[in-house]
Amino acid sequence: MTVAALRRLQDIDSRLADLRSELAAAQALLRADPVLEQRRKDAAAATAARERADAEAASAEADAKGLETRAQNLNRRLYGGSVHNPHELLEMQQELEALRARMSEAEAVAIDRLDAAEDALRAETLAMRQLDEEERRRSAELEPLRKQVGSLRSQLDIADSERQALVATIDPRHVVLYNRVAAKHHPAVVAVNGDACGGCHLPLSIEERRHVRAGAGIVQCSNCDRILAP
Repeated sequence: MTVAALRRLQDIDSRLADLRSELAAAQALLRADPVLEQRRKDAAAATAARERADAEAASAEADAKGLETRAQNLNRRLYGGSVHNPHELLEMQQELEALRARMSEAEAVAIDRLDAAEDALRAETLAMRQLDEEERRRSAELEPLRKQVGSLRSQLDIADSERQALVATIDPRHVVLYNRVAAKHHPAVVAVNGDACGGCHLPLSIEERRHVRAGAGIVQCSNCDRILAP
């Protein structure tokens, strides 16, 4: 009778462990959603990248515009008739050619930066859309998660009450023994499997097997210390 009660106690403990594991997982999901957190990080990173791309595009456009303004001013001076010195005119012509070359390069850079800014904007739009979808999914599943947590807590309370009621019917010394063995082995109570312990699978002595089959109190495996049941 005592061994049978200990086996029932072990079944309740296994159920309690499973319920606690499920509850911890549900509570973790309720506290934070890893997928949603990642979407938020992705959206923030995409926004930062878009802002950097916008700033780089604006800077490149400003550089190109500045070179264009300098070239226009120089062109007016060169062909406006205000400069007559041939040497100075030659220097101005050379400077204008250099400016035009730099303008061409700056315009190419500005176009590349604008393209990059457009790509960054598209990436940000996609990330924000994915974030919005994930937030709507999260909102839809929160209530079921809360109900699941409540249900698991109720089941835990019931199982815990069952355990307390069962423990009250067992010799306290046997409960202490069970708790000690259960702290080291799972399962703590095992059936005899042929001539061997159902836990460590090592052979049992004839005397051990006889005591188990006779139901002569608590019998423990001499090899692993588990409690043996017929």
